[in-house]
Amino acid sequence: MRVLLTLLLAGTTGTAPVQATPLPWQPCGEHGAECATLQVPMDWSRPDRGRITLALSRLKAADPTRRVGVLFFNPGGPGGPARPMLRDYATTAFPAALRERFDIVGVDPRGVGESTPAITCEEPTRGPDQFPGTREGYQRLADYNRRVGEGCARATGPLIDHVDTPSAARDFDAVRKALGERRVSWLGLSYGTLLATTYARMYPERVRAAVLDGPLDHTVGSRRMALDEARETEEAFTRFADWCRTDTTCAMHGKDVGTAYRELLARARRHPVPAQGHPAGVTAPQIGHNAYNMLSFPATGWAQLARGIRDATATPPNAAEFATEVSSDAAYRTIACHDFPSDVRGHRDLASRQREIRKAAPTTGGYVEGWDIQAGCLGWPIRPANPWGPTPVRGAPSVLIVGSTTDPATPEVWGRGLARQIKGSKLLIWKGVGHTAYFNDSPTRSREVAHLVNAR
Repeated sequence: MRVLLTLLLAGTTGTAPVQATPLPWQPCGEHGAECATLQVPMDWSRPDRGRITLALSRLKAADPTRRVGVLFFNPGGPGGPARPMLRDYATTAFPAALRERFDIVGVDPRGVGESTPAITCEEPTRGPDQFPGTREGYQRLADYNRRVGEGCARATGPLIDHVDTPSAARDFDAVRKALGERRVSWLGLSYGTLLATTYARMYPERVRAAVLDGPLDHTVGSRRMALDEARETEEAFTRFADWCRTDTTCAMHGKDVGTAYRELLARARRHPVPAQGHPAGVTAPQIGHNAYNMLSFPATGWAQLARGIRDATATPPNAAEFATEVSSDAAYRTIACHDFPSDVRGHRDLASRQREIRKAAPTTGGYVEGWDIQAGCLGWPIRPANPWGPTPVRGAPSVLIVGSTTDPATPEVWGRGLARQIKGSKLLIWKGVGHTAYFNDSPTRSREVAHLVNAR
């Protein structure tokens, strides 16, 4: 969200309405949003088994005379709520061109945010090492994950079996019907690309246009998911180090930032690094995963990462920049294990993957979401409802897939893989570092907006 470009947007007309279900819209927030709820079946295959409540938000088109239609928005996750982004951050999260032309609709997916019941887990302690060096360590990890999953099932109840992405896609179509729209447009970011793609696979005739930014390829499997992300994160760190060498504003300018970071991770693996305000110190996974997040958003994250390395390697050390807890929240872990189940086949297999990822990422160490998913879903006791597999889409028009040449979270190769599964889609790769163009490259974001507005 840096430089805004002027867009010449051609007028379009919306589709004829269908019969709508009255929704209890009420003003919410301070930016003109409305909020409502909608009940849907907990189990779409057995609607008689009870209902759950979805939390919705809407920004009506600021220029109703040029309204295009409804734009569904999902910010990612899995487990990311959309309602607060429309309610509380509308003017910063959405360009004026989108707010003028679309009714932007956000849904907290089932089990997420303010939708009820929410996915809830019994509070776990900090888990064991996800890079176990022994067979016993592997077993501790698997046993821990099983206990956490069992606690999630107890706390959440029967919904725990139905928070997969196809079930969420069915929910969105229920929202479409309630709004009285024959077709909708989609803006899906990161995990939101899987949700939007799944919707388009199930209901291609109901999609007017879609932008899938930060695309996920649901065919890669958990081993390649982790390895692809590790390689991209290592490349992002190389680009970050280049920036530090050339930009005097970098807190590590004039120093060997790569060596400093490797030594910091090695120290943290032996013992937590001291951090002001955090008596227990900061662990290697905290440093690694927080650095991964910082690398994904160069405009703000790179300066923070440089400060963090400088302070954590100072005398005395202060690793407070990396002190954010990285344990996955209940919704993230549960949905991820439904959609991206671990395919690890025992201690020897995980040890092989560990050697592979550390070789691919000698500086950043493989602390990426893909590793957290394959190690965190190891031993998970809830049967996955949407295991790895293709999401072929036929008949959905105007699908734009947007990837980056260096994206730690959704590597470029995934966008190419997804494009092969969506017939007639267009692929746009922007040259740069960052997770999604929407949050990192304003010229590309402007092209996304133009695509959504001008599609016929």
